[in-house]
Amino acid sequence: MDMIKLIGIGVTGAVSAILLKEYKPVYAICIAIITSALIFLMTLSEIKYVFSVIDTISQRLSLNSEYIRTIIRIIGFSYLSRFGSEICRDAGQNAIAQKIEFAGKVMIIATSIPILTSVLNLLIGILPT
Repeated sequence: MDMIKLIGIGVTGAVSAILLKEYKPVYAICIAIITSALIFLMTLSEIKYVFSVIDTISQRLSLNSEYIRTIIRIIGFSYLSRFGSEICRDAGQNAIAQKIEFAGKVMIIATSIPILTSVLNLLIGILPT
């Protein structure tokens, strides 16, 4: 991934959205969404690389792959909910942005329950009865 290209796309999209906002606000929002999606799509190969490295490390260390996948899912929910909520804020839809953030937090909590349960079971096993 070429960072210069990403910055160029981002700056071009931002300037275009600013220029169009005065005349055609709907087009400005569309440009902002398209620019954001394009930048996200351009980073997918790097995201896949990070996941493969994490998977390789977890296999070498004989870590429970389910826990690693769960943590990666949690990080993904965090980034995606932030990404979606920022797009909504750019469009002036703060209420929807807050709902996306809320949903992301609920998904994070729901996804983390198996890890939390394992930690609590471990603590219960360690504590004297």
